[in-house]
Amino acid sequence: MATTTEPRNDESAPGPQEEEGERSTRRLLVVLFIVLGVAALALLALLLWLLRPKPAEAPPGQAAGYPIEVVTTIYGYGQNADELMNKPLGVTFDQSGNVWVSDTGQSRVEVYTSAGEYIRTIGDQKGDGKLYAPFGIAIDNERSLAYVADMSNRAVQIYTTDGSYVGKLPSPEQDLSVFGDTGFVPYDIGFSQGRIVVSSTDGLYWFDQEGNVVARWGGTSGKKNVQGPLVGMFNFPNSFTIDQATGWIYVADSANRRVIALDPDGFVKWVSGTPDVDQKITSFWNLPRSIELGSDGNLYVVDTFRTDPTGMGVGHIVVLSKDGELLSEFGRTGSDDGAFSFPDQIASGPDGLWAIADRENNRVVVFRLNTPYPAVDDLLARRYEPGFSRPEYAWVTPPPTPPEQGQ
Repeated sequence: MATTTEPRNDESAPGPQEEEGERSTRRLLVVLFIVLGVAALALLALLLWLLRPKPAEAPPGQAAGYPIEVVTTIYGYGQNADELMNKPLGVTFDQSGNVWVSDTGQSRVEVYTSAGEYIRTIGDQKGDGKLYAPFGIAIDNERSLAYVADMSNRAVQIYTTDGSYVGKLPSPEQDLSVFGDTGFVPYDIGFSQGRIVVSSTDGLYWFDQEGNVVARWGGTSGKKNVQGPLVGMFNFPNSFTIDQATGWIYVADSANRRVIALDPDGFVKWVSGTPDVDQKITSFWNLPRSIELGSDGNLYVVDTFRTDPTGMGVGHIVVLSKDGELLSEFGRTGSDDGAFSFPDQIASGPDGLWAIADRENNRVVVFRLNTPYPAVDDLLARRYEPGFSRPEYAWVTPPPTPPEQGQ
């Protein structure tokens, strides 16, 4: 007998409305998962952006575009006190690019490679050739000789470039009265027309190869050599540089707070700066201690007391054209890398290298200069007005006579 099954009313089965609700819920969950996934990706992107490598920032106090790129910093050849530099004043390069340093506080000259590797010490021996207060250094590459201005010893000491003592100037036969009341106090040394040129307290002196004075540029009063503020006089000319192509000489006349350009006959061509008035600084310059002619044909003047924390548009190094036009200033004050404290002599070397005796930081900084240089501060630029002197007003005679052929 057939059995008939009646349809059962199952209350647990979803109705049409419930099925539609479940589908809506699933759609909502999918949308929510998509939104959360996009948000997670966005957060990940934000995290990666925050953790990205940041571009290198300029050191504290250094503005972007600071032109001094330090190659090496030389503090000495060891860690002991007697191996460290103490108040270096003078610096120069030889033709091989080695750096010669007047380690004045240690009473010696030290020679390093341009990478800062120690080579030798000169002038620390007893007896002849001992140095006391070395300042300017000049290398005669043709004769392989090194000339060192020894201020306290009142002599220029002469060595071979490998360190052997040769002699000194002035020669024993030189009448010392030629140096006037202040005597001979050598600061800087150069070469011109076959002569050795040395700056002293009251002017520039030309010596022949035997150490005899053949000419002098500087002020006179009666028959005496004098130092003074008038154009044509000098007052502690700590540094000078010679343009070998033209014979022009550019002098940092330190105590007169000025820079002077002279032609080969001693005529003053232009003057920048003025001496103090009533013991007050009136000059653009504070204390020009060094001057160097760069390979670009411009003059680089170290104005020791010209301080600035950033060194951009104002600073220790002032760049002039050979006509005396103000081109740039830079060089910040401090003890960090690329800064200076009481900088003294500056030198230009081969391969675009420069070096500066950073006196109060007890080191020598070897560096390159990157162009373009910063523009000068507008206020200081307005203060810079080089004066020009007529040749008949300021001149020195006689000019140094060149040596005879073969001398």
